[in-house]
Amino acid sequence: MTRVLTLPNACRSQISCRTFADAGGLPPFRPVIGGSLANFEATRYARGHKALYTLEINGEKASIFWDLHDLHRLQYFDHRDEGRTRGWRSIHVTDGDHPYMAKWWVPGLQIGYEHTFIHQAADFIDGLTSGTPAAPNFRDALATDLVTDAVLKSARTGQWENAKGT
Repeated sequence: MTRVLTLPNACRSQISCRTFADAGGLPPFRPVIGGSLANFEATRYARGHKALYTLEINGEKASIFWDLHDLHRLQYFDHRDEGRTRGWRSIHVTDGDHPYMAKWWVPGLQIGYEHTFIHQAADFIDGLTSGTPAAPNFRDALATDLVTDAVLKSARTGQWENAKGT
């Protein structure tokens, strides 16, 4: 998600960091993407969450949620569904017809965090042979670092900070 939020020309970014010491503080990171707002949260002090990596995208009519602890599933909600059946549904993304799964075991069995590194290496090697750059690349990493720098600067200054280059 950070890659999408930090791509140049994809958004206007202003960073504001709120600390636990702040009573009021400023609102969190709010990039504007096609008229939508997004929040980016990060902390070292979320007790009880040893490795909580989640991604949630909420829109006017639908929401989707992913959690590293259950990385083979997406949770999806669509408000346009009929009221009697409206609710969150779990989408299993490790069936044999999903990207990358043809190289793994029986469809429907989950893969783990470590398998994502194998996929990254395969994409990199495929890129070398086909001449197609793999993503993310160094420009993406730089854009992410610029956002992180702005977050840290905002934490020090307590002010809105522009993410340079985004």
